Amino acid sequence: MAVAMGDRAARPALAAVLLALDHPAEAGRALAAAPDDDPWTRWWAVLAVGQSPEAEGLDRALAAARAVKPEGPDGREVARRLDDLADEVSALRGGDAPDARFALLGHRANPERRVMLAGRSSAAFITDPAWDSLALVRLAPSDGPSMSNSAHHGLDEVIGLVRQGQSGQGRAVPDDRPAPADPEVMIELLRSDSGSRDRALASLAEEVREERAHLAERQEALDDEWGAIQAEKARLRTLAQGLLEKQQSATFTTPTSAAEAADLLGLGPRPSPDEVERAWRRQVARCHPDRVAELHPDLQQRAADMTVALNAAREILLGKQAARRR
Repeated sequence: MAVAMGDRAARPALAAVLLALDHPAEAGRALAAAPDDDPWTRWWAVLAVGQSPEAEGLDRALAAARAVKPEGPDGREVARRLDDLADEVSALRGGDAPDARFALLGHRANPERRVMLAGRSSAAFITDPAWDSLALVRLAPSDGPSMSNSAHHGLDEVIGLVRQGQSGQGRAVPDDRPAPADPEVMIELLRSDSGSRDRALASLAEEVREERAHLAERQEALDDEWGAIQAEKARLRTLAQGLLEKQQSATFTTPTSAAEAADLLGLGPRPSPDEVERAWRRQVARCHPDRVAELHPDLQQRAADMTVALNAAREILLGKQAARRR
């Protein structure tokens, strides 16, 4: 209401509200008539440019704001935030900014994969994740100074969390393009009495609380599932290692009796010569060098050893001379 009556000093606060609702264009219009000597006008103006689609003009706005000499406590606080924001933007663009610190706010898979971060500056960022980077898409709505409290991770640490599928605080990630403000909604809010607005805000706060509680429960369940998956993978690795060791230690013993020979060929007692010949041909074909040429050398050696054992089994059951004639 103060803004509507022409109170220029109230415009930075209005801009902050509009930016929190993700309406940068409307925030920019509110700041156009804000006091030039108010350091918060510079801060919210930079965020308004950064929250616009593709953050076009952010570098110019940031450089212009940092060029103003800070005066007073508010001026120094805004200058500190601008310096932090410059480091954070540089880090997200692959620059050398080792002091930039972030917190993971949210991770969205569809329709386009996006990750939302908070910076030590108290700005928020929508980023496009890759395996080893998080590319800046645009700035996101900020909760204000409290957002910087959890920004303790370097960018590499945050990328590691994203690789693990973490979603941080589980917050919803805004779209790449901010939605314009709905005039009808704004007018309705102005027309409603303070009690109605308070009830609406309380209801919204309760919805947010319930949604965050649900997300926290879901995150806990996902963490449990992830732990179970990791435990099962460890069990399977142990099992596979044991089987590999067992296979590597197994050797083929050349049969020395008719019973051992028949067992190796998969035959019953007293097989006929034709049964022995067919079984031998079938088994030897599986060990032929051409069939194992692409396998590991250990497996090739096992095939060769198996061939020797099969030939010995055939000679035992058919007799050396008969085996050679056939």
